[in-house]
Amino acid sequence: MNIGFAAFYESLGRVDLTERHPDEKPVSVSGTKVREQLKSGEHPDARIMRPSVADILIEAYRS
Repeated sequence: MNIGFAAFYESLGRVDLTERHPDEKPVSVSGTKVREQLKSGEHPDARIMRPSVADILIEAYRS
């Protein structure tokens, strides 16, 4: 299954697949960085993850 890369697009106000917006510059989403932030108890940028979802994942990493 080819899922592709996701990024936040200011024009949409949400995350979408980069292949759908070849002419726009996105706010990139680094999965590695997001996991590191969650593991350390930090909330990722709210443009790419809802704080309520981050809270659940932070707690899961603590377990």
